Amino acid sequence: MNRLLQSAAALVFLLTATTCYAADIGGEKILLPAKERQVQVTLFRAPGTAPRGSVMMLHGAGGFDRQIQNYNRYAAALAQEGFDAYLVNYRSPADMKQLAAGQDIFQDRFADWANLVDDLADYLKAQKSSNGKIGLIGFSDGGTLSTAASALDKNITAAVIYYGMDSANVGIEENRFPPMLLLHGDSDQVIPWSQGEALAQHIQALHAHVEFVLFPGEKHGFGGDTTTKHGADALKRTITFLHQQMGGK
Repeated sequence: MNRLLQSAAALVFLLTATTCYAADIGGEKILLPAKERQVQVTLFRAPGTAPRGSVMMLHGAGGFDRQIQNYNRYAAALAQEGFDAYLVNYRSPADMKQLAAGQDIFQDRFADWANLVDDLADYLKAQKSSNGKIGLIGFSDGGTLSTAASALDKNITAAVIYYGMDSANVGIEENRFPPMLLLHGDSDQVIPWSQGEALAQHIQALHAHVEFVLFPGEKHGFGGDTTTKHGADALKRTITFLHQQMGGK
């Protein structure tokens, strides 16, 4: 009986361990420079003064606000692991007005957003606190955006793509990729897992390192909630991957 209780306690700890991060490390809203405009981000700063990698998180179509507590928890977990984590609001105020009016701006603005993310990567890499390593974590639209920014900028060290697709589908020419981790649910009805598999095959064709992980039963958007079994597993895999590629704690 004691062994059963211990096993149950261990499982509960696995599913809830990341919830303590947000209490330990809070976010601060700052502006970062890019050629198009200053970009509002929320920074979760890693403890200590040692040089560290920077990780930018790119939201999906719904933005961060719908699951802000989940994304804050996720970013705080990255900071606890020795990365400066940034929630990046890559859409401009004008973009937001067009979206509120029901306009579909993804195709028209995609290349501009990719260049903006690359401007931020160049800036972060040049900071004294940087160890020279820059990572991207993108969710859905942000995952597709991460593939584009990674292909365009050699300053991107590694990228993690949650249920994204190949940015070649929206007109970005890809001749290279950094090491990539692709995470997808096999029940995704928004971006089918076959899109993630196709991206993995493209990355392999360009002779870059890629890991493709398919989560059984998961639908679109599962990765933001790190208190679930598969959400916690995806975060653990992400942290392991980023440590392998970027150093850290």
